[in-house]
Amino acid sequence: MLIRRHGPTLPYDTAWALVTLHSTPDEAALVRVWARENPGGPPGIHYDHWHELPWVEQQRRLAWLQRHNRSPIQLLELEAGLVLSTGLHVLDWSRPPERTRPHGSTPDHQPDAGRQS
Repeated sequence: MLIRRHGPTLPYDTAWALVTLHSTPDEAALVRVWARENPGGPPGIHYDHWHELPWVEQQRRLAWLQRHNRSPIQLLELEAGLVLSTGLHVLDWSRPPERTRPHGSTPDHQPDAGRQS
Protein backbone atom coordinates (compact mmCIF):
# COMPACT_ATOMS: atom_id res chain seq x y z
CA MET A 1 0.00 0.00 0.00
CA LEU A 2 2.91 2.37 0.73
CA ILE A 3 4.25 1.87 -2.80
CA ARG A 4 0.84 2.59 -4.33
CA ARG A 5 0.48 5.78 -2.27
CA HIS A 6 4.06 6.97 -2.75
CA GLY A 7 4.44 6.07 -6.40
CA PRO A 8 6.71 3.95 -8.56
CA THR A 9 9.95 5.58 -7.38
CA LEU A 10 9.77 3.65 -4.09
CA PRO A 11 11.37 0.21 -4.48
CA TYR A 12 9.59 -2.72 -2.85
CA ASP A 13 12.48 -3.56 -0.53
CA THR A 14 12.81 0.04 0.69
CA ALA A 15 9.06 0.11 1.35
CA TRP A 16 9.42 -3.17 3.28
CA ALA A 17 12.23 -1.69 5.39
CA LEU A 18 10.27 1.50 6.14
CA VAL A 19 7.12 -0.38 7.12
CA THR A 20 9.22 -2.70 9.28
CA LEU A 21 10.80 0.27 11.09
CA HIS A 22 7.36 1.82 11.55
CA SER A 23 5.57 -1.28 12.82
CA THR A 24 8.47 -2.93 14.69
CA PRO A 25 11.21 -0.42 15.56
CA ASP A 26 13.06 -3.18 17.45
CA GLU A 27 13.85 -4.71 14.04
CA ALA A 28 16.22 -1.84 13.19
CA ALA A 29 19.17 -4.25 13.47
CA LEU A 30 17.60 -6.50 10.82
CA VAL A 31 17.02 -3.51 8.52
CA ARG A 32 20.59 -2.35 9.15
CA VAL A 33 21.98 -5.74 8.07
CA TRP A 34 19.75 -5.81 5.01
CA ALA A 35 20.75 -2.25 4.00
CA ARG A 36 24.43 -3.09 4.39
CA GLU A 37 24.01 -6.08 2.05
CA ASN A 38 21.84 -4.10 -0.41
CA PRO A 39 23.18 -0.56 -0.63
CA GLY A 40 20.92 1.74 -2.58
CA GLY A 41 22.78 5.02 -2.37
CA PRO A 42 23.85 7.43 0.33
CA PRO A 43 21.99 6.68 3.57
CA GLY A 44 19.24 8.94 4.82
CA ILE A 45 16.14 10.62 3.48
CA HIS A 46 16.66 12.45 0.20
CA TYR A 47 14.15 14.35 -1.93
CA ASP A 48 13.26 14.21 -5.60
CA HIS A 49 12.90 17.31 -7.77
CA TRP A 50 9.36 18.61 -8.16
CA HIS A 51 10.06 20.41 -11.43
CA GLU A 52 11.26 17.15 -13.04
CA LEU A 53 8.00 15.29 -12.34
CA PRO A 54 5.41 14.76 -15.06
CA TRP A 55 2.39 17.04 -14.74
CA VAL A 56 0.10 14.09 -13.92
CA GLU A 57 2.36 13.07 -11.02
CA GLN A 58 2.49 16.64 -9.75
CA GLN A 59 -1.32 16.76 -9.73
CA ARG A 60 -1.56 13.38 -7.97
CA ARG A 61 0.85 14.55 -5.28
CA LEU A 62 -0.90 17.90 -4.87
CA ALA A 63 -4.21 16.10 -4.29
CA TRP A 64 -2.56 13.81 -1.71
CA LEU A 65 -0.85 16.72 0.06
CA GLN A 66 -4.09 18.70 0.21
CA ARG A 67 -5.73 15.74 1.99
CA HIS A 68 -2.83 14.64 4.23
CA ASN A 69 -0.34 17.56 4.28
CA ARG A 70 2.58 15.08 4.28
CA SER A 71 3.97 12.45 1.94
CA PRO A 72 3.09 8.80 2.53
CA ILE A 73 6.61 8.22 3.88
CA GLN A 74 6.31 11.19 6.25
CA LEU A 75 3.02 9.77 7.54
CA LEU A 76 5.04 6.84 8.92
CA GLU A 77 6.59 9.37 11.34
CA LEU A 78 10.02 7.76 11.31
CA GLU A 79 12.85 9.75 12.82
CA ALA A 80 15.38 10.82 10.20
CA GLY A 81 18.18 9.69 12.51
CA LEU A 82 16.75 6.16 12.65
CA VAL A 83 16.57 5.93 8.87
CA LEU A 84 20.11 7.28 8.58
CA SER A 85 21.45 4.88 11.23
CA THR A 86 20.08 1.87 9.38
CA GLY A 87 21.89 2.84 6.19
CA LEU A 88 18.69 3.03 4.14
CA HIS A 89 18.58 5.30 1.12
CA VAL A 90 15.06 6.75 0.89
CA LEU A 91 13.85 9.04 -1.89
CA ASP A 92 10.87 11.02 -0.60
CA TRP A 93 8.72 13.70 -2.19
CA SER A 94 9.97 17.23 -2.43
CA ARG A 95 7.45 19.93 -1.60
CA PRO A 96 5.79 21.77 -4.47
CA PRO A 97 7.11 25.27 -5.03
CA GLU A 98 5.28 28.00 -3.15
CA ARG A 99 3.11 30.09 -5.39
CA THR A 100 4.44 33.61 -5.58
CA ARG A 101 2.11 36.56 -5.23
CA PRO A 102 2.45 39.83 -7.14
CA HIS A 103 4.62 42.38 -5.36
CA GLY A 104 2.66 44.24 -2.68
CA SER A 105 -0.38 41.96 -2.72
CA THR A 106 -1.84 40.16 0.25
CA PRO A 107 -3.01 36.54 0.20
CA ASP A 108 -6.64 37.63 -0.24
CA HIS A 109 -5.88 40.21 -2.93
CA GLN A 110 -6.62 39.23 -6.48
CA PRO A 111 -5.44 41.64 -9.16
CA ASP A 112 -8.28 43.05 -11.24
CA ALA A 113 -10.90 41.63 -8.86
CA GLY A 114 -14.13 43.51 -9.25
CA ARG A 115 -12.96 45.37 -12.35
CA GLN A 116 -15.51 45.35 -15.13
CA SER A 117 -14.50 45.31 -18.76
